[in-house]
Order: sequence, then C-alpha cells, then structure tokens
Amino acid sequence: MKIYTIKSVLLSAVVVTVFSNCTNDDDFEIHPYRDVIFSEDFSKNAVDNQLLITPDWLNIAQIGSVRWKTQIYQGNAYAEFTSYQSQDVTNIGWLISPEIDMDQHENEILQFQTAQSFVSSAANSLQVMVCNDFDGVNVENATWILLNPILPTTTSAYYEFIKSGEVDLSAFTGKIRLGFKVKGGKDTAIDGTYQVDNIRIIY
Repeated sequence: MKIYTIKSVLLSAVVVTVFSNCTNDDDFEIHPYRDVIFSEDFSKNAVDNQLLITPDWLNIAQIGSVRWKTQIYQGNAYAEFTSYQSQDVTNIGWLISPEIDMDQHENEILQFQTAQSFVSSAANSLQVMVCNDFDGVNVENATWILLNPILPTTTSAYYEFIKSGEVDLSAFTGKIRLGFKVKGGKDTAIDGTYQVDNIRIIY
C-alpha cells in the first residue's frame, strides 16, 4: 500500500528553461509544489566517449558487443548508444536504473530528455520500459512494460533534446527499474545514435 504524504506549499514556482541542443543538467521543468524522488544526469564518473559507468545503473549488451557510453558536450554529460562502426549485425543495448521504491508516494510522474542523430529507420529504435521483476542479469526474462513518452523520430533535428512529457507511473507499486533499450546494427540503415539525459521521477 502506498503511503500518502502531505507536501508543504512552495513559495515560488520553478522557472521553465527552454532547452537548446545540449541541455544543462539543471534545466528541466518540474511542476511547482512537487518533489523529486529519483534523478539521474549521468555526471557521476563521467568520462567523455568512454563506457558509461554510473553508480547502481546497469549497462547491458543483450545482443552484440555495443554498450552505452558517456558523452560530454560543453560540460554536460549524457548517456549515448550508437551502432555506428559496429561489427554486429544486430545490437540491442539496455541502460537499466537502480531500484526505485514506488510505495512511498502517490501520483508519480517520470520525466526525461532524449535526442537522436542519424536515425533514419524505425527499426533503429529507442524504447523506454518499466519492470519490477528484473533479477539484475537476464533482461529477457523480466516482464517489461512499455511506456509511451514523447521520443525523437527520424525527422527530429540531430542532437536536439526532446522532453518526454509527463509519463504517469502512479499505477506501479513495489520496487521498479526503468529500462532504456536501443535496437540497431552495423547496417547503415540502423546504425544511428540515441542520447538520454536528465531523468527524474516527481510526485
């Protein structure tokens, strides 16, 4: 059972900042009177163009050898997955969050930002999912529920971060994990790139 909490009224609203191509970690719209219960900007242990190693996150190559990397542009770190110059016919890479307890609050909302570059086919896809039965190893054995955020498309401007909108997580209970899954491969039709940044859950 979820625990209801009473939040004090904030004295001022959060200023909304319009994002440019690469966003600052603090530039994110949060509703007034809401608190953050989970956040990630991939700045911890960030080394440009190296394997992403963020505390408590899992970086898994389900098929192929490609895994998520950290990229840093103008001081802003973000997660990136690309099949460019991959030697694999198929790449499926997962970036999986630590466990997030959904029983402490109500009306949780997920927000994040994503961008793409050189994605020309829907087969070169990014999906965002939730599960509460992942064993920490076998992603294919977990029950992943597909979310429906706003994501970049093949016509989106390259490297332009897009807000996910408000993704309702209020129906989820227990401890969940977020999963960011990219499908690609060495073929030039599916060797594009996705970027993820500024993940937050508010209530």
